[in-house]
Amino acid sequence: MIPNKYRFYVFSFIMSLLMSGAMSFAFLVMENITWTVVMEKWPFSWFVSMLIAFPMSLFIVPLTDKLVSRLMMQDA
Repeated sequence: MIPNKYRFYVFSFIMSLLMSGAMSFAFLVMENITWTVVMEKWPFSWFVSMLIAFPMSLFIVPLTDKLVSRLMMQDA
């Protein structure tokens, strides 16, 4: 198992992996190409998306957490 001190990085990596995979797939499907071509292009597209998504998530996740904390009411 992974030590808890790496939780932020593991969370960011898994979230980036899933989101970049879904988004790269969706954008390829919208290109109106055959499924065979989509499946051929998807791994490289996912790889490039992940190169962008993971570093971005290291900055976006803490900012989102702070924004959500400000929007939420404090328990009495």
